[in-house]
Amino acid sequence: MKKRTLLSLTLAVFSSCLLPLTQAADTYPSREVKMIIPFAPGGATDVVFRLISEAAEKELGAPIVPVNMSGAGGSKGSMYVKNSKADGYTLLGGHEFLMTTNYGGMVPYGLEAFEPVCLLTFTPLTINAGVHTPYKDYKGFIEYAKQNPGKIVITMTPASVGYVIWDEAAKKAGMSLDKDFRTVVINGVGPQTKAVLGGHADVYAGDVPSDIEYVKDGKMRFLGVAHSARLPQVPDVPTLKELGYDVELGVSRAVFVPKGTPKEVIDTIAAAYKNALENPELVKRLEDMGNIVEYLGPEETAKYFAEQDKVYKASLAPDK
Repeated sequence: MKKRTLLSLTLAVFSSCLLPLTQAADTYPSREVKMIIPFAPGGATDVVFRLISEAAEKELGAPIVPVNMSGAGGSKGSMYVKNSKADGYTLLGGHEFLMTTNYGGMVPYGLEAFEPVCLLTFTPLTINAGVHTPYKDYKGFIEYAKQNPGKIVITMTPASVGYVIWDEAAKKAGMSLDKDFRTVVINGVGPQTKAVLGGHADVYAGDVPSDIEYVKDGKMRFLGVAHSARLPQVPDVPTLKELGYDVELGVSRAVFVPKGTPKEVIDTIAAAYKNALENPELVKRLEDMGNIVEYLGPEETAKYFAEQDKVYKASLAPDK
């Protein structure tokens, strides 16, 4: 009798210890979720994550609160999320900066510090030139560069997505970024845009959402799109690939969580964002901004960024 009583008591205590964990898993989310956007308000990345998260919170059943945490190329926000509890209540609005800050030596961690949740949108980069330049498209730009080595002034940020596309573009054209171009280092796409508009630099890597109004106003021209197909927003702008240069690069905006977050929580978050992107009005709004809406689940997102990581490592840290 005593043995049976002791066994019952042990089972009761064991069950009570498991109950909070079970309830936590079953009731996620039970409070608001923070979406850390590691850039200043108003930029393309900020707008995209805010728009989609606003729709996703209705699917999740809890508020998703955007928190801008800019600084150090995105690494201030990524470090905050990396060091947060792995419980699904702190999300990271991430993209390729997780690789550039790692291989650029700004932080000692990269993709491996996070769990991928889902890919949301892709924004291809464009090669943009000031109207003071003589070349009208990307092919003419390359031909001019070969005939006038060192004359074209490119502006970029070191260890950035912009640097990687220029490195790739030079290699695919059989040229040297260091020998065939003059590089002016300007941190930030905004200041780079001003430099090109003012004629202080000739070319830089931008995108359609940020630069289409300058093109419409006749202050800038798109030379080419680094994507596999032409974009509907600028159907007359050729892809670099169709011009003979196999370069595809852009900004892939995805949701990440701290390493060790339970799979069932990740799946719950991913489902909320997936359902949000099934709203045709939201998709149209994102596409009108120049984004390509392309949802990928946790496993597919991990594979996608693993492939991207190879490109960034080869460009920014070839000796690692």
